[in-house]
Amino acid sequence: MKIPCVYMRGGTSKGVIFQRKDLPVNKELWDNIFLKVMGGPDPKQIDGLGGTVSSNNKILVVSPSEKADVDVEYLVAQVVVGKPIVDYSANCGNMTSAVGPFAISKGLVQAQDPVTRVRMLNLNTNTVIEEFVPARNGIVEENGDCAIAGIDGTGAELKVNFLNPAGAKTGKLFPTGNVTDEIHVEGLGYISVSIIDISNVFVFVDSTDIGIKGDELPAKLNSNKNFLDTVECIRGKAAEKIGLVDKWQDAAASTPGSPKLVIIGPPMDYTDIGGKTVKKEDMDICIRVVSVGAVHKASPLTGAIAIGGAVFIKDSIMKNYLQGKDLVGIVRIGHPSGVMNVFVDYEILNDEIHFNGIAAQRTARKIMEGYVYITD
Repeated sequence: MKIPCVYMRGGTSKGVIFQRKDLPVNKELWDNIFLKVMGGPDPKQIDGLGGTVSSNNKILVVSPSEKADVDVEYLVAQVVVGKPIVDYSANCGNMTSAVGPFAISKGLVQAQDPVTRVRMLNLNTNTVIEEFVPARNGIVEENGDCAIAGIDGTGAELKVNFLNPAGAKTGKLFPTGNVTDEIHVEGLGYISVSIIDISNVFVFVDSTDIGIKGDELPAKLNSNKNFLDTVECIRGKAAEKIGLVDKWQDAAASTPGSPKLVIIGPPMDYTDIGGKTVKKEDMDICIRVVSVGAVHKASPLTGAIAIGGAVFIKDSIMKNYLQGKDLVGIVRIGHPSGVMNVFVDYEILNDEIHFNGIAAQRTARKIMEGYVYITD
């Protein structure tokens, strides 16, 4: 079988993008196709396009939308490395940045010089994202001077704005009804967490509560089985608390991509995965994000969107690290690949916070276009 596709990098992730019309009508066939496209469940993924880590195992399915004021719809599939699992529980913010350029290049959206606005409906979370894509002479512009942490070189700036992102997964900013909750973790006792739904569901936890400083690089943390077991317990118990699973032990298999875990710490100096020094003066908070069983090498875009919003939530765990800081609209997030800025448009209505939109800069580019071949 051969299927038309485009292989793209979006932000700090990459994956395969299909048009809906090129896939079987029967969606029950998709899991098997997507696993074979990425070369799974073999963890080496030698027989496919997978990159052996979760951030490089994304598949997107894009189609025109019939909804008013929405140009295209897209579904994100996360192929789990080393397992016969395809997870549809969460959006991928980084790959979202590739949807606008893809839609324009395929004629699903008419290009407008010098910037084309593309309104996209994410089907995983039923949220609308607005992306601004540079274009010249009706063609997507990929070259530019925008640099993002975790990617060598520069590209054309893409502004990705998550509109009204609160409650994207559960319909509630606070899925449990509380800003903070207590979760019992074997060997640690009870710890405080904030379970917040902004673009996806995220569980925020203090680095000191799980025995790390917060500046450790992913390779070190991912080689520590006790650490990974601890964070999976926290993530699983949060999933159980908000009704995603009946027993927390089932979360790893049934919902590996949601909720994600954000480990937070104060600004600090550290060396990033590229060997560069990151200065505490350049960030407002330091984070590590756990998703699909591993610590990410950068901040997922949906994670950055959630972190940016959580900073402004009264009584959230994030506030413990921001005493004396009066942030206005921009949050600088230190992560394993450097520092990322997010832009938060919010207002307080009847003593409750409302997020109009949370945006970030990304770059994206087409790596390959053609057919992917899979065997029966």
